Amino acid sequence: MQRTPRRIVLAFSIGSIGTGIYLTVPGVLLLYYLTEILSVSPALAGLAVFLPRVWDMITDPFMGWVSDRTRSPLGRRRPYLLAGGILTALSFVFLFSAPDLPGERWNFLYVTIVYVLSATAYTVFAVPYLSMPAEMSTDPDERASIMAYRMSFAMAGVLAGSAAAPALLEAFGGGRGGFAAMSWVLGGACAATMLIAFFGTARAPVIPAPKAARKAHFLDALRDGRFRMLALAYIIQLGGLGVFTGSTPYYVTQIAGRSEGAISTVFLALLGGTILSMFAWAAISRLTGKVPAYLAAALITVVGLAGLWLAAGPEDWTLVIAMTGVVGMGFGGLQLLPFAMLTDIIHDAREDGRDAAGTFTGVWTAVEKGGLALGPLVVGLVLSTGGFVSGAEAQSDRALFWIRVAVALIPSALALLSVPAVLQYRAGTPRPAADPVS
Repeated sequence: MQRTPRRIVLAFSIGSIGTGIYLTVPGVLLLYYLTEILSVSPALAGLAVFLPRVWDMITDPFMGWVSDRTRSPLGRRRPYLLAGGILTALSFVFLFSAPDLPGERWNFLYVTIVYVLSATAYTVFAVPYLSMPAEMSTDPDERASIMAYRMSFAMAGVLAGSAAAPALLEAFGGGRGGFAAMSWVLGGACAATMLIAFFGTARAPVIPAPKAARKAHFLDALRDGRFRMLALAYIIQLGGLGVFTGSTPYYVTQIAGRSEGAISTVFLALLGGTILSMFAWAAISRLTGKVPAYLAAALITVVGLAGLWLAAGPEDWTLVIAMTGVVGMGFGGLQLLPFAMLTDIIHDAREDGRDAAGTFTGVWTAVEKGGLALGPLVVGLVLSTGGFVSGAEAQSDRALFWIRVAVALIPSALALLSVPAVLQYRAGTPRPAADPVS
């Protein structure tokens, strides 16, 4: 069987730098931007970050349905990569360039409306884009390898979003001007990398669906027991990741006593561990199976988070960096393995006569963004519960305690809670001889 050319895999995967930037920067900095720059209360700020993701739960499955039925000279996926990449980059800039509006309510409305529009633009790109690996190969190991490449570049995007964004913010002087300048730099990176994916996949292989294949729809995803369990596990553990990334800026500045620029150091450690572990998780999954590898990743994540709970102040900065690297290694497996399992589900659906790549991926991306959006919502509620005061130079001991709960205990609990659903996914896996690592 002819393998997908490496240059196509690389060009496709580079697009994930843009998706990583786009998904990460709002998760890391938008809540902080709302509370500390626009003076929006934590609970209302969390709502502004969460509401656009509720909209995604409608638009993502619909976009999958549309791309499954598209016919064009560029293919059924690639036209959306072109339009979505450009619109995503432009809307990202507007999101962090809020005008000087009178009061909390207007700032809340501006960010919410722009974020809804931006999320829609991202959906146009991401759903067709993420549908493509399942159609590039019939070999589950090759699909896992393609996903390892994609996730490695995605983690590079996450690194740019979580580490470079705070550094750029500080370099540009912080405040409104710093956020706006940062958004222009990273928005340009989004546009460039997403367009590379569009142009670089012009000759990508596409495994045709069987001639008699039935076009899938939204209910097919909900009726698929393995997909439901995998999506449940993914949204739970992504909620934990969202809580971790959303609370990290507060943890670094309030608990560790560092400047905003030091947020970059923490995320550099997190993403360094993730990127370095990505191909290791692909190799481990081939030896042990994807589900046992996922269990190991969850346990490693919890060990790292326990270390962050034990770090009590500025004197433990080295421990914070080391344990964040361990968390990154665990997160690497928790991100890669569900995507690899998803391609197996899509391939099995194709074998059963269902043309479902876009539809299943549309529902999946809604789950992904919903899980990430739960993080800032939870962080906003936790900060409100703890008595956090927006814009204050110093916080109460009670507020500091709840910041530590958000960064360590809640993500740990959610990583462990995702495990039973993954075990249920394995219990429902058909044809084990055809896919020994599922």
